[in-house]
Amino acid sequence: MLPIKAMFTHNFNLKPSAALALMLGCVVTGLVCGLITCPNATARESKSHQVKSDSLKYLLDLRTRESRRLGEINESLTRKLDDSDDPSFDTEMLRLKMQQREHQLRQDFLNRLIFQVDTKFRGGDLRVFLQSALVDMARVDAVSSAQNDSGMWKFLKYSADAIRRLPEQKENILAFLEGYMNRSVSNPVPPKDYLAARNYTNGSVSEAGQPVSAEEAGSIADQRLQEMAKQAEADAATTLN
Repeated sequence: MLPIKAMFTHNFNLKPSAALALMLGCVVTGLVCGLITCPNATARESKSHQVKSDSLKYLLDLRTRESRRLGEINESLTRKLDDSDDPSFDTEMLRLKMQQREHQLRQDFLNRLIFQVDTKFRGGDLRVFLQSALVDMARVDAVSSAQNDSGMWKFLKYSADAIRRLPEQKENILAFLEGYMNRSVSNPVPPKDYLAARNYTNGSVSEAGQPVSAEEAGSIADQRLQEMAKQAEADAATTLN
């Protein structure tokens, strides 16, 4: 194999000095191109890393809050067992058990979503990634042969559909997903109903829905669970009669 300088001299029929100048010019051009493209690639990589880091922090903080809430429910259950003479004992126990199941499902959902973001998100549009990841998770749950079918697949599929229907491209997608989760995981609302209760825009005119904070959404979810508990108790009484 010919030395690089000799290759330039032989292939281009140049004098040694001219071949050396041409070779140096190619090297300099390569370095300049590298200096131009590398910063862009580094910036993109840095942005992707920041999006992933911020997303994981958001989800981990949310999981911590949900874990704290689940702990409070378990403490209420323990206290309620010592108060079995209360006329509302059965209703309250049923309500607390439904709340416990709801928040256990939220914990499960957040654990799985954190795993997806941590191991599979490589940058790009987080909204697109979440929509795809949620559908994949729903497929896994839908075909699962586990005896304890929690119905999580329905919440996962509805979540993906809600993200797909969301018109605002610049909205915090994790906050949007948190809001949907706060409505209920065990009994998810249809995406179109959730979107109808929020602020929306048709591209030219914006109208106000009835947005609520995370705390208010949690209260609404608890109220909904109470109504479901009362209905379940009424159904059970009808069956016995």
